[in-house]
Amino acid sequence: AGGGGGYGSGPGAAGGSGIVIIRYVAPVISSVTFTSTQSYTIPAGVISVDYLVVAGGGGGGNTGGVANGAGGAGGFLTGTGLSVTAGTSYTITVGGGGNTGANGSNSTFSTITSYGGGTGSGSGNGTAGGSGGGAYGYPNGVNTGGAGNTPSTTPSQGNNGGVGYSDNSTYTNSGGGGGAGLRCSYSGALCLGG
Repeated sequence: AGGGGGYGSGPGAAGGSGIVIIRYVAPVISSVTFTSTQSYTIPAGVISVDYLVVAGGGGGGNTGGVANGAGGAGGFLTGTGLSVTAGTSYTITVGGGGNTGANGSNSTFSTITSYGGGTGSGSGNGTAGGSGGGAYGYPNGVNTGGAGNTPSTTPSQGNNGGVGYSDNSTYTNSGGGGGAGLRCSYSGALCLGG
């Protein structure tokens, strides 16, 4: 999910909510999309699933000043062939977007956790997260975007936040890091990070 935008003369926006999608082949090709936290029982005959797990995006910077950083995107993890047990109920957690000044929440399915995006900064460096939050762009100098892919996963779940810079006459707030790139497989039914 996308991070909340920064704002030049007030607090930034809240981040977007996450999503979880699972896909399985047996007994028929099916995919299930989750936009809220709930339990799901794996159907008979299913032994593995493909998954896409996206966490909530971070909120934008929370000060009323100029050049708040934007929130980072929620962590993005995807894969194929994750072993599951038919008849077992799994809790699917869909992370909400962070309010202004707060990280997004994690999304989970089985053993997979994508981490919420970092909040954009309202006073300095961005915050670490699935993708890092953008740095504040004022006062004079350079602030660092938050680290992405935090905690570290392989493949990476996200990118670093943008740098904030000001020369005391032009104030620039930086956007949060984007999620992992996409490549689509098998007829576009599910896009995989790449």
